[in-house]
Amino acid sequence: MLESLDPGFFQAAGRAVMAGILAVSVLLGFFGGINLFRAEPFREKECWRGLVVANLLFLSGFLLICWLHLKIHSALPLELPPEMADWLNRQLAAANRGAAYGLPLYEQGDPPRYAIPLWIENEKYFFWFLCYSAMALFAWRSLAIHRFRGAILIALAIQSTLLYFVADPFAEPLPKFFSEITPWFAAETSPMARFGMFMKLYPRMIFYYNAHYMWLHPPMLFISYGCITITFITSLFMLVKRQPEIEKLGYEYAKLGYFMLTLGMLLGYPWALQAWGPNWWWDPKICSSIMMWAIYSTYLHTRLYANKPAMWYFSSFLGILCFAAMIFTFLTSFFFPGEHTFQ
Repeated sequence: MLESLDPGFFQAAGRAVMAGILAVSVLLGFFGGINLFRAEPFREKECWRGLVVANLLFLSGFLLICWLHLKIHSALPLELPPEMADWLNRQLAAANRGAAYGLPLYEQGDPPRYAIPLWIENEKYFFWFLCYSAMALFAWRSLAIHRFRGAILIALAIQSTLLYFVADPFAEPLPKFFSEITPWFAAETSPMARFGMFMKLYPRMIFYYNAHYMWLHPPMLFISYGCITITFITSLFMLVKRQPEIEKLGYEYAKLGYFMLTLGMLLGYPWALQAWGPNWWWDPKICSSIMMWAIYSTYLHTRLYANKPAMWYFSSFLGILCFAAMIFTFLTSFFFPGEHTFQ
């Protein structure tokens, strides 16, 4: 069953796309570094074309991920024998009685299928950096300051290099997901063992992979991360020189990022109640996200007084601190135990 997904094609095509992204981004980063330290612009037309090509490559990779997820949806249903389905539904009906969030009953004619969002496991890094790449494209068009343009190209090169060498989603497609479901589609098993596997896979499918909030909560946060990165770069420039057009661009991205971050966090609340129950408030990532949101709020408020000399630099400092808080928030999933811990 798993062979029908044709993972070889996905990996080969994806690796080619990733190699293209790396090559173009590193070249852009090199040109970006020259622009950052030169008094005059250097190869601006080539940089613009390269940035467009990088975005097209990111889009191609994203479409490949969509293709894989569509194949998973169509090829990997959790099918049960009719006699086991009837018995399962009686058990589910009893378990759901009085529960706030119960599991749907099994439908023999329409067995449950995975509808996996496009930003799980290493795919989330790809989506995150895709968002930044698109924002860098618009930032380039919005502001014709070659040193700033050079800086956003350098940031893209850094992200693409990390993606290629550390978090390539095409090198090993969805390893955790496939390790979970492979036993289900493997050799014949006894009815009781199959039922046990189903009861492990089904709740995770309903409350994680197929959760509606999964399609809204994570992508909003990753879009906000891209905005925070642009604001971080503008804040660095604000520390060096007073250029109102750079500050204005950073503020525009900060407003979008703040909206996406706030809405994304709010949407995580009902999802957490459904998936984890009430005991998740002290999860390290949630606490650090609230801290980041508070810093972000302070940044936006100080911007109202940015015309005052001291507040100009304080506002830029908060923009940099917000980026540091974003990195810290993301890393908490690796180093601190909690509901968001990557396992």
